[in-house]
Amino acid sequence: MKKILITGGSGSVGLSFVENNYYKYQIHSYSRNEKSQVALKRMFPEVNIILGSVEDRFSLQNAIKKINPDIIIHAAALKHVDSAEKQPIEMVKSNIMGSKNIIELSIENRVPFTIGISTDKACNPNNLYGYSKKIMESMFLEANNSKTLFCCSRFGNVAGSNGSVIPFWLNQNKQGKALSLTDTRMKRLMIGKNEVSKIIEKCISECEKNNGGF
Repeated sequence: MKKILITGGSGSVGLSFVENNYYKYQIHSYSRNEKSQVALKRMFPEVNIILGSVEDRFSLQNAIKKINPDIIIHAAALKHVDSAEKQPIEMVKSNIMGSKNIIELSIENRVPFTIGISTDKACNPNNLYGYSKKIMESMFLEANNSKTLFCCSRFGNVAGSNGSVIPFWLNQNKQGKALSLTDTRMKRLMIGKNEVSKIIEKCISECEKNNGGF
């Protein structure tokens, strides 16, 4: 059974993948969110949880060396647009320096391939979060080599995820309040939770083809 390390594994992306691939892989979730990690473990007892941040190179290196993963899914990031605008230093540490740590340690430990989770906001970005993910994508593509494959996948807003507008709207509706809108011209690209897993699975399949199935 192949081993997968998911950074930010207890978030919406990791949870979607775990739900659909629980019995297919040996899954390790690496995240600094203790509450979410414990909740993930209770739902899926066979998942190994590791507390740590991608910003902490020592902790990340220790986890990768112990697990010796066949695949890394890099989903850890500061994802909220407002937070990135207000605290760009924290965003850079997580989204850019954390991604740099993933790249360097994937190469150093000869991980067969690493998948970076990006966003539609990286396409012609007009906010710091989008720029950070665009940079992450470029870093992954630059690092790609015959021994350690790197690829990226872009998602829209995951419906019902943490910070998603849908639970916010549903709560407003229950309270009898008018739905809050940023702008009436605003459009959101939404994808379902199962679609998230399918996109990652497709990335894995494509990497296996290019790498001769390990």
